[in-house]
Amino acid sequence: GINAEYGVSTQSTGEYRMQCVTVHPSQSSEIAVMLKDVFIQLLSNNEDLDKILIKTLSLKDLFDHIVKSQHVNGMVFFIPRYDVFPSSMMDKMIEICSSRNKRIPLFFVLGLSTGTELSIEWLKSESISQLKVETLSPISPTLLLERVLEKSLLDLKTSFKLSYRTFEVLLSRFSFSSYSLKDVMKTISVALLNHSMQQPLFHLLKCTATGPELEVSELSEDEKALVLQLPSVQKHIEKIVLSDKAFCLKLLQGDINSIEIMFQECSTNYMVLLYSYKILHSLITNLPGSSLVSKPLELYSFFLQGCVNEVKEICVALKCFGMLQATEFLSRLKSTYEEYFEMNISCAKINLLLKVIKNQIEEMESVLNIPCDETDMKENADEMKVDLDEVKSIQKSFVSRLENYLSTLTAPSTWPMHEILWYTNHIEIQNILVGKCRTALHRGLTNPDLYLQGSEKTPKPDICHLYELFQEHGRMISLHDWIQSFNSMLGRKKISNETHAQFISAVSELHFMGYLKPTKRKTDHVAKLSLLGY
Repeated sequence: GINAEYGVSTQSTGEYRMQCVTVHPSQSSEIAVMLKDVFIQLLSNNEDLDKILIKTLSLKDLFDHIVKSQHVNGMVFFIPRYDVFPSSMMDKMIEICSSRNKRIPLFFVLGLSTGTELSIEWLKSESISQLKVETLSPISPTLLLERVLEKSLLDLKTSFKLSYRTFEVLLSRFSFSSYSLKDVMKTISVALLNHSMQQPLFHLLKCTATGPELEVSELSEDEKALVLQLPSVQKHIEKIVLSDKAFCLKLLQGDINSIEIMFQECSTNYMVLLYSYKILHSLITNLPGSSLVSKPLELYSFFLQGCVNEVKEICVALKCFGMLQATEFLSRLKSTYEEYFEMNISCAKINLLLKVIKNQIEEMESVLNIPCDETDMKENADEMKVDLDEVKSIQKSFVSRLENYLSTLTAPSTWPMHEILWYTNHIEIQNILVGKCRTALHRGLTNPDLYLQGSEKTPKPDICHLYELFQEHGRMISLHDWIQSFNSMLGRKKISNETHAQFISAVSELHFMGYLKPTKRKTDHVAKLSLLGY
């Protein structure tokens, strides 16, 4: 629990327990007294210790009891307003705590507006010598969004993917709007829930280290029929029926091995797409003149779309990559090859791409006269005898081969059995993120019980009665006729002041919602602004 006076709380993570204390400058002028009160509060829940005896203990004994009895692995002191915290109190606090930091680690978390230089200026040299100062810089929301989506969606192990249009809707709403990451995860959760309910074969997927697998051994006859009814499977059969009749025949007979081979093709295609995206991003990242410098998720969406080599932004990025200096070009190839070669990727197409990169590295090194064991190329740049025309020709050749490789990549929507893995209902997600205000207003005004959650006998609000009459009128509405009808609907004989007040209030609300406006043609009339049906 949180104590209002000192803000004491305990945070547990697995085997570790951290005692967290929030310190405010107005609490006490004597820091030792404040720390003693904090330690007494921390030990107050310990039934083995006498509460009266606790108050008589010294600060050192209290600290020892906390370490022994509560198995604390560290203490954190939060100081939200360090700029108004007296420096003498801070010096004394560091002095007291530093004498005990050999027993358990102690941390001071200062306010976000506090800089490292300012902290050093305010504290004494004796206090500074006891501290290891680190500055925590906040991560930009866009970068944080990229990391969340990369962990949740751009992972081979996950058995749930978003199609191009669905990913575009998610990316467009959260990259340029101030939504929280919690909203992003809620949207992904809703998409996952909808996909699991709409796709009856989704429950047969299982996540493995190499990617999702389909438990074909548990397929029933009805589920085999569902597999054959998938549009992508039917297109795949039409595509290969002439070249591989035996496989098509087995597939139509419900052979589980044929179904497994077809699903494995879908998984392999995604592995190729994902690693191709990562390799290309590693090559063209931070390129001057490229619009994809800080947009890795947008680059991924191009891969989902297909026809990667025809995308204007990627063509410009590859052109900029081919115009790099020889040393920078070779450095990018080496770092990319070393990073992905160590992963031991079990995919023939990606290994072939890495082999092409390796051959390009060896060819560049031979032209630049760099020994194979040379690590620092920039120091010997002046000694290199380089044929610039040959270097540019090699770079241009590699970019051309890379473009040809990208042209072989296909969109996930063309893969067999992609419907099981990929969620394609982008309209449903768009409706969740971008609410239809007019439809929601119409639903609320015609069926207020959906929102008020009252009983059937609960009277309708005045605006609902007025909206019902509003729908019966034409373009121009007479206020005199309207209030007469409104009064009759309420079951009253004469128009009273109460009826006038209710009518004026309801008309004002409809005006605010954009359903009507005053008109100068007839002062006792209002004009409709919404004439479309629902």
